[in-house]
Amino acid sequence: MPGEHDFPHLKEAADRLGSRRDLGLAELRELLCHDCDFWHDEHEDDLECSCFKMLHVIVQRGVLTPEQLAAALGPEEPTSEK
Repeated sequence: MPGEHDFPHLKEAADRLGSRRDLGLAELRELLCHDCDFWHDEHEDDLECSCFKMLHVIVQRGVLTPEQLAAALGPEEPTSEK
């Protein structure tokens, strides 16, 4: 499971965007794409991977807000010993 350090741009964008659901395309790309190994700032505006498209729908429909998405991808919870 990834830790918070694996998604630094998502965390920064989520802190700024909070619980908003009315994100514009540029804000969604900043939130969802900038930590991708394939992201380059010079990407054409019409390039969207399947992961972006799925997360776009999830955020736009309010299933997860930016802050909830960042929390879900945050540091792992410690596991209790059995």
